[in-house]
Amino acid sequence: MKFTKKYHYEGKIDEEVRDLCDAMNALPGIKTTDSCCGHSTSSFSIFFEVTDEEGLFFLTRCVDRRYWKHGYLWHIDLSVGDMYEPEKSQPRPVSYHLHSGPIVGEYAYQQAEDLIANMNHHLNHKRFMNKFNLNINNFDVEK
Repeated sequence: MKFTKKYHYEGKIDEEVRDLCDAMNALPGIKTTDSCCGHSTSSFSIFFEVTDEEGLFFLTRCVDRRYWKHGYLWHIDLSVGDMYEPEKSQPRPVSYHLHSGPIVGEYAYQQAEDLIANMNHHLNHKRFMNKFNLNINNFDVEK
């Protein structure tokens, strides 16, 4: 099984972030909202919303420094907005931000590709998926 589905994005999306955004959008309850490759001057960044903790748990495990060689550099941060819009998917304005920390440019792009490889590894790690009761049918992946 692999993260291979391509999603449609409104507006322009940097090619360097497309594959990781696609992999994240294939996770249950994850929807990317904004992204930027950093253009060799700032962090590789993807903002996303969470409606199901299954996908967030999977992503967090894959980014964790114990399970990914670049995990000590990359982070998932939380922030809260001041605007309340109940018609949106989340009634409380919490935003998640995956970013490459101090890593920019080509190194960040390579590490993003390595993160996708780590996500594919975890997706096919039956003991991990079973232990945490992660249902492969909830993931939008090629089977």
